Amino acid sequence: MQNIEQMTRTLGAALQLTPEYVRCLAAKEQNDADGALQRRMRELELIRMQYQHEAAKGEQADDARMDEYQARFDELYNSVMQTPCMAEYQAAARELEAVLQRVTGILQGCAQGEDPQTYDPKPGGCGGNCGGCGGCG
Repeated sequence: MQNIEQMTRTLGAALQLTPEYVRCLAAKEQNDADGALQRRMRELELIRMQYQHEAAKGEQADDARMDEYQARFDELYNSVMQTPCMAEYQAAARELEAVLQRVTGILQGCAQGEDPQTYDPKPGGCGGNCGGCGGCG
């Protein structure tokens, strides 16, 4: 097991050298450095907490207030997601996720007896071997 863990750490280090990872990290750092974006993100969190606090009141919750929180959240969320640096981060994160899904698909195939040198998982993470699978979405 220790050898597999070390090999996984080596794989993780290699992952951090890929263009997808480098792009995602750079986009995250750009978002983190954007003060205006960070203020809006904190405001989103505050609105979410206010909504949850009101919802926790159960039957005594003020539906109009909850609707107001939801509308404010949706408007702010949409404006945040449309900023260029957030759009870049989302695109970079999708690319990195595709790499991770492919790697995970290969590992899962190998765990099911596939040839590590030739196994090619299907796009979307499905390895094609339905044994033990709950079915495709």
